[in-house]
Amino acid sequence: MASNAPRTPSSNGSLDSAVPPGPLPDKWTDYKAKAKLINPANKRKYSVIVVGSGLAGGAAAATLSELGYQVKCFCYQDSPRRAHSIAAQGGINGAKNYQNDGDSVWRLFYDTIKGGDFRSREANVHLLAEISLQIIDQCAAQGVPFAREYGGALANRSFGGAQVSRTFYARGQTGQQLLLGCYQALEKEIAKGGVKMHPRT
Repeated sequence: MASNAPRTPSSNGSLDSAVPPGPLPDKWTDYKAKAKLINPANKRKYSVIVVGSGLAGGAAAATLSELGYQVKCFCYQDSPRRAHSIAAQGGINGAKNYQNDGDSVWRLFYDTIKGGDFRSREANVHLLAEISLQIIDQCAAQGVPFAREYGGALANRSFGGAQVSRTFYARGQTGQQLLLGCYQALEKEIAKGGVKMHPRT
């Protein structure tokens, strides 16, 4: 099990990444299966601080609030919509293998590691590849107008030199549409009182 202690430099100057032990494909799955759960009645007793309100921070704040936690979200700009995530216009990857061209979680993991010049933390990239399937669904549920095939299924394309079609997109403005969907979910939770925004903070 990973330690819940703060990540601090060790005596040799390296950081403790707190990555769980075990085989790479099973590290985070085993960790999540053994993690203690919080009773829904007790979730309002916890306050969660989220720093940033771009795609990652905004989605985290909205989702944690939907789960029942009290969330404080800190935003450097005057609005969550001023995030740099808006520049990600090409699309968002998910290993759904809609087109049966051989895509898998492992292929997305490997392509991401290779695309990052093998400098990424492998366990965390594998977790990202695993949850990429749910991220697409969450974005669609938040109202992101992804491009669709004639039959209604989500369209995807090969992007960035990938050998498979795994990039989901909304014309040439994917980043903007993702951010608007995330922003709407965040504003809904702010109106409900689950998220307290701290802009320019």
